[in-house]
Amino acid sequence: MRMPPLSAALAIKLNSELLQAIFDRFPDSITFKEFPEISSSLRWEQVQLPPSASESRVDRVILSVIAPQWRKMALIVGQAVERGEELALGITGEMFAARIQALVGAGRLEGQGDLRRWRHSEVRLKP
Repeated sequence: MRMPPLSAALAIKLNSELLQAIFDRFPDSITFKEFPEISSSLRWEQVQLPPSASESRVDRVILSVIAPQWRKMALIVGQAVERGEELALGITGEMFAARIQALVGAGRLEGQGDLRRWRHSEVRLKP
């Protein structure tokens, strides 16, 4: 797996480490109960699928667990991992999340929030 470009790595550091330090120093500035950490910054173009999986199989798994109602990204990723394990696809949660983000980017699914932050974002089928 390739490392993200320097600008992406810097943005990740700013979003996760620097903001965390600020919130640690000034806890009254926090408007939520926990810091919304990035769960994964993996992008679909960085994913190398194992021989047991294909893009279309990954898509089928995602579409089998997603709903027309908004659901937390973490829930969808978790259900996709479980389904992928049943099918012996050898796909990680990060890989499923990267594909979901790609499907949102392509307009095939809808997302709200920063989809890299699984517990603080939501996805659904397009109405």
